[in-house]
Amino acid sequence: MSPPSLSTVLQRLETARGVKSVLVILDHLCIAWSGGSRKIPVVVFYAEAIVTKEDVVRSVGELYNLAFKIVRTESRLVRGILSSHGFHEVHPNSNDFNLMWTGSHLKPYLLRSLLEFQKVNHFPRSYELTRKDRLYKNIQRMQQAHGFKNFQFVPQTFVLPAEYQEFCNAFSKDKGPWIIKPVASSRGRGIYLVSSLSQIPLDESILVSRYISNPLLIDDFKFDVRLYVLVTSYDPLVIYLYEEGLARFATVKYNRATKNIKNQFMHLTNYSVNKKSSDYVSCDDPEVEDYGNKWSMSAMLRYLKQEGKDITLLMGQIEDLVVKAVLSAELQIAAACKMFVPHRSNCFELYGFDVLIDSNLKPWLLEVNLSPSLACDAPLDLKIKASLISDMFSLVGIACQDPLPRQSRSDRVSLDPSLKHQTHKMQVWASASHFSTQDIRRPEDSSQAVGCHSGSHCRGGTSISGPILQRPLTLTMALSPCGQVKVLRRTREEHQRRGGFIRIFPTLDSWDLYSGYLEFKTTMNSMLANKLFHGSKVQARMAFSSYLHRVQMRLLAESSTNSGSTWPEKDKDQMELVMRFLKRAAGDQQAPPSDQLALQDRRRVLSRQLGEFIHCYNKTEQMVENLERVVGDDRCINPGVFQEFIQQASESELEEVLTFYTNKNKSASVFLGSKSRDCNADHANVHHGKMVAYQVRKRTHNQMVAGSNPEQSGVPTHCSSGACHGCTSHQG
Repeated sequence: MSPPSLSTVLQRLETARGVKSVLVILDHLCIAWSGGSRKIPVVVFYAEAIVTKEDVVRSVGELYNLAFKIVRTESRLVRGILSSHGFHEVHPNSNDFNLMWTGSHLKPYLLRSLLEFQKVNHFPRSYELTRKDRLYKNIQRMQQAHGFKNFQFVPQTFVLPAEYQEFCNAFSKDKGPWIIKPVASSRGRGIYLVSSLSQIPLDESILVSRYISNPLLIDDFKFDVRLYVLVTSYDPLVIYLYEEGLARFATVKYNRATKNIKNQFMHLTNYSVNKKSSDYVSCDDPEVEDYGNKWSMSAMLRYLKQEGKDITLLMGQIEDLVVKAVLSAELQIAAACKMFVPHRSNCFELYGFDVLIDSNLKPWLLEVNLSPSLACDAPLDLKIKASLISDMFSLVGIACQDPLPRQSRSDRVSLDPSLKHQTHKMQVWASASHFSTQDIRRPEDSSQAVGCHSGSHCRGGTSISGPILQRPLTLTMALSPCGQVKVLRRTREEHQRRGGFIRIFPTLDSWDLYSGYLEFKTTMNSMLANKLFHGSKVQARMAFSSYLHRVQMRLLAESSTNSGSTWPEKDKDQMELVMRFLKRAAGDQQAPPSDQLALQDRRRVLSRQLGEFIHCYNKTEQMVENLERVVGDDRCINPGVFQEFIQQASESELEEVLTFYTNKNKSASVFLGSKSRDCNADHANVHHGKMVAYQVRKRTHNQMVAGSNPEQSGVPTHCSSGACHGCTSHQG
């Protein structure tokens, strides 16, 4: 959900009369409200402001004296967007900031000094995802734990010199080419192809990976895709994918011949490499997104669709790759956050995922960038990246709070590294108490913690804590209800401010698919998923159960009549659909009724089998208990009204409800779920779930109106709502 355009803001301001009207408009268009009772203002960012530099947009940041600092990096785009929204820049050593933008990881003592309203753009230990050697080792661990085929999205890789012998064994079977990469570099530096063992250095740490020699080509040029992935929390894990990205092309047409192995302009797609080529073509028109050596991702997808490629399947596989890659590093990063980050909302991180698509339309993860380039060397860069950064800042929620301390400066934690010995004492104290690091909870999670005055956190208010190192650690095994409410509220508010970001985990489907891979064992992830999706899923399943019951009752009623059917072939087709559904849903636990039986007997047997399935599906007491839990959930229909409706609804009315839930959840898997951990099986299950829902709903009313033409009954014999596209195309 994007904020109104800047031009809309200015037009409304022009028509406003008086200071009070202007302030009301600013409140609604330049500020979003968060926290308990919606009392905490956060800044809404506009990409256009970096060009227009309107005073009205600057007024919010100036009013609250908002500040930022940039450390060990240079980003004109970040500085420009923040300055255009009224933020002022402070010295890199200053403690008085709302946002710290840094090009490297923070030291633990710097993280511990953060106040609740302060934000920094990196998580601790995120190198577990962004260092090439650590990324591969983490994915390799997941392959061993959950099956190789479920995490088969990185090329075969070896870390040298430690795995030199294993590499030699692989090289003897496949001479390559192989690609050499330094373990911690970026922008294509130090990357080259080899086809001989003698070309491989053994005096430095490198990665050697199997080269993907069958890349998908556009106009004979190799390309890769830069995707922007935002993680706002690791406990619970929350992942967003930006709706737009960049396709980056090599500058020399691709040729697999060995003689071209040293031509970087053919084999490497990095912009930093290809911009040096005399063949590099740039585009000066931001509205032209499919010209030159850099396209928008959406332009690339449009091209592939025109070529007959299944881009829905491709993007589903890319999302699968992104979620699983982040999950591979989730344990280490979440544990580091638990140990070093004082408040759950302090950190966020924008990653640059580089993905190569092969000729079979399979995406491969090449690397994950710690600080993806925000350089704007072309108008298309500015168009995409300005919107990306503005939407990101709006989503993470920079609170409108003056960073100048209200208490004396001596009360705040110094950034002096000499405080490290105090940190060590604290860790020793926790160890001596026989508690693990997962037992150590942030002070914000309990109203009994020092700094939570009069339950202010429970009311959702913002409090400025005292020195982190002067507080006793709060020890507990679970998050308090107060803390859970804050986490849930923040996640929902982020989603409301998401702009062009799409949350890919957790969602109703991705929770079912990936929750089994979570390694950081706390209750936060399950709590969040339960609160976000529980009520909707329960009501969808109740509607599905009621519909199956209507089908069962119709079969039973028809089995007691001896009159011949007006449409015998239709009867047979409908029973066949029910039998196929039971076979898929209940497995081989029930044998289908024999074809040798009379029609009425087959209906009777099928009705009984369907009734047994419904009984197992319902678990009636559990469903009623679940329904009672969703009372007051604003995402669901009032439980009492809903229960009364499904008890009285006709079969056709329930068909409409099932179509609604299929559309809402982009899948019919909400009715049956998905248990498989196989990526391909996961997508197949979702695909089949849509087909099953379509087939179970599909029926004619010619038995209700004897002799009527099904085309005139008012009930379509095909799904025209768009909810069942999975019947003919793969849509996950």
